[in-house]
Amino acid sequence: MFIEHIDIVGFKGINQLSLTLNADFCTLIGENRWGRSSLINALMLFSLDEQAYQFVESDFYHDDDQKGGKQITINATYCESTPNELDNDVYQPLLAVMYRSQQDGKRRITYQISAEKSDHFIKNGQVITRRFFVDEHGQPISSALHRDELNDQHDAEKSMIAALIGLNPVMRLRKTVNTENLPITNQPLSDYYITQLSAQLRTQSIQVSKEELHRGLQAASSLLEYYFADQTQRYHYKQIAKKSSPKIEDWDSLDHINNVLEHLDDRYLRSALLGIFSAIVEAKGTYKLSPHAVPILVLEEPESLLHPIILSVGFRLLKNFPTQKIITSNSSDLISLFPLESIYHLIRLPGQIVAKHVEANSLSVGDSRRILFHILYRHASAIFARCWLLVEGETEVWLLRELAELCGYHLSSEGIQLIEFAQCGLKPLIKYADQMGIHWYVMTDGDIAGKKYADTVQALSAKSQERHDYLTVLPARDIENFLFKHGFNHVYKLTAYNTTDYIDMPAHRIIQKAIHRSSKPDLAIAICDDAKSRGMSAVPQLLKEMFAHVIKTARSLL
Repeated sequence: MFIEHIDIVGFKGINQLSLTLNADFCTLIGENRWGRSSLINALMLFSLDEQAYQFVESDFYHDDDQKGGKQITINATYCESTPNELDNDVYQPLLAVMYRSQQDGKRRITYQISAEKSDHFIKNGQVITRRFFVDEHGQPISSALHRDELNDQHDAEKSMIAALIGLNPVMRLRKTVNTENLPITNQPLSDYYITQLSAQLRTQSIQVSKEELHRGLQAASSLLEYYFADQTQRYHYKQIAKKSSPKIEDWDSLDHINNVLEHLDDRYLRSALLGIFSAIVEAKGTYKLSPHAVPILVLEEPESLLHPIILSVGFRLLKNFPTQKIITSNSSDLISLFPLESIYHLIRLPGQIVAKHVEANSLSVGDSRRILFHILYRHASAIFARCWLLVEGETEVWLLRELAELCGYHLSSEGIQLIEFAQCGLKPLIKYADQMGIHWYVMTDGDIAGKKYADTVQALSAKSQERHDYLTVLPARDIENFLFKHGFNHVYKLTAYNTTDYIDMPAHRIIQKAIHRSSKPDLAIAICDDAKSRGMSAVPQLLKEMFAHVIKTARSLL
């Protein structure tokens, strides 16, 4: 099973959040104080160590005026990962709280944790925490029982909660404060699983030797043990010996194994991988993992302590673990490793936090490919932006960034990303931005192509919006002709003919000559240098107004 949906009301930094998660990877991004840490804290309430957690005063949501909330409600809906999964005998204790959805026929279990801050529910200064199962309508399943049966029901619920958490425990792969001399156990990975995995790999590929397999798995073991180590509790065995850190050839072996694994589709192989993982984490925490457990992994900003190359290798391995992975990250390098539909953008709105992401099949195959290449691979940092300023070419990207700074606007600091759209196309970028909750603004040229772009933008914009809210069309055929007509003609004349005197020929011919003698990037630099020498007054008024509007849009999200 996996956590398909979580609803949070009144917990820590979250007033309200409703989030549907993927069964495989869920990558959470968002600005500071936009709910990521509070969401992770809520998820950890479904861990082995926190399954009996009692809420305290500081857990209740406080608004900007520090007015505390009076109620906490956290609902987690678990869904079966495969058909008939819940027919397994290990799920028999949970049959009484399962329900089948009429929409897709899948069986689910919804577990609710709640607390209320009122005199009636406070004893000895402590907030009373309640735990129970609810049906698909949110009604407690035990509510239909008679009063004399409630005590027995309470004990039964405790048993079922323990069974649910034991089978699908949320586990945090945590980073540590002290990164030196981490004690690593000498307990080997399960020989049985290594033997089985090695046999499976050898049947699929003769390229992976047993020695290479062991080297790669040792590197994987070190990587995971590194994350599971914390300051208060380590792996403890009777005989502990330090082993040397993985060498570069070990990481190369792991990368080689990943290449083979990604071409395999074998349930037994994936089960063997899960067995290896269970062997690694067996001694983690107060509780021992059940042999039937399928952990739900939570990783918080893993990029903060690992080199990008090792991070990439480790996540390629982690993809093969048949379990749900929930990750928070501020790394554009890490984000680029995941599929589009696994990235969730948390946004704080008045009274609630919303999670925006791309639904499966909501973009065409072609549009998805364009976004993957143009955004995730080339401009992954744009995923974290509040607003995209979409322009036709790279020249505009460089020019507008410099001219905006001359006007006192630092676009990156304001959460604004300049993105050229000519190669990708406007439609995929705007559709993706809308689905991810990223505001956008478009600047086009005034030629025929630019006017077609403008028509496309208007067709994709909300009907309630005014044209100036999302679009600027330059009153010239392109950015060069616009700048020529608005105070920079002397720059083009100097470059083309080494003079600022009157030249008896059309502006576009002078511009072409300047580009031929120099280049568009060099001319952009010359324009910016000239503008800096003259000050903000040199920046055309139309661009100033566009900068001010885009900045206002980005700041409205704070």
